[in-house]
Amino acid sequence: MLPLGPKAWVLNSAAGYMGMSIFFALSGFLITRFLWESDNIPQFFVRRLARIVPLVFLVSVLYALLLESRWDTFAALNIYMLNYWHDAIVPSVSPLWSLGVEMHFYLAIGLVVLLLGRRGFWLVPLAALSVTATRVNAEAFGSIVTHLRVDEILSGSILALVWLHRDQTMVARVWQKLPALFWPFVLMWALSCWPPSEEWGYTRPYMAALMIGSILAMKDGWQRRFLGWSVLRYIATTSFALYVWHSPFRFGWFDQGTDLERYLIKRPLGFAATFLLAHLSTFYYEKPIIRMVRSIEKRGASGEARTHA
Repeated sequence: MLPLGPKAWVLNSAAGYMGMSIFFALSGFLITRFLWESDNIPQFFVRRLARIVPLVFLVSVLYALLLESRWDTFAALNIYMLNYWHDAIVPSVSPLWSLGVEMHFYLAIGLVVLLLGRRGFWLVPLAALSVTATRVNAEAFGSIVTHLRVDEILSGSILALVWLHRDQTMVARVWQKLPALFWPFVLMWALSCWPPSEEWGYTRPYMAALMIGSILAMKDGWQRRFLGWSVLRYIATTSFALYVWHSPFRFGWFDQGTDLERYLIKRPLGFAATFLLAHLSTFYYEKPIIRMVRSIEKRGASGEARTHA
């Protein structure tokens, strides 16, 4: 939504890759940690659906149907195949291709753990390297289709497995060295997200995971204090909604006029509208649904416990 540097430097594209690589790696980390600690796969699927489906459905009605009048876009969004159904991609929902990658990962790792238990996590590194090898073969620096992008989520999954075993002797030795490598990892990750770096982009999933890991391994440091800042915690809380709502404010009326009008008047209005929608949907639409689902889970668990008693 804002220009970064001279166009020739393609910094906006780089920023996009940076944001997505962190988002995906964190997702892989959190999901894997949850599944390692709980093998309740039905609960996992229900919670993931409750977290994503209600807002996507609402936005798809408003943006795909009312704003764009596109039933194919509405369908692609709600079956989470927008990243393969390219003809259905329209400006107001174009960033939401990533939700297809997310949902496909949830389904795959959930089924693997359901069938194999914790042993299924041994497949994660193999799957990540297989996807990266496929990217290399296809010369795909960046792609929106799952089989050429999901290594960014799987790298976070690998990081979670390392984190879960960080107290083991061999892992601990490596884990303790990560904080000292924070800046080298940042630089290598930033380079891997810059389109002119070409082949270095194949390392992007792993550079993002290493950078995140170097922060997780810190006992203290300005990075942890910065990430604990209340403003960033609020952005983290509303981040999914910010991502889902923002796209229309990049186009149409918001992208017309002089640079002065666009960047000093219309972009701030776009940011304000995005944050307002994200706040309202997070606290008055998404969270009540999530609380309701978890309340139903608790009642079901209590009823099951009474039955066994």
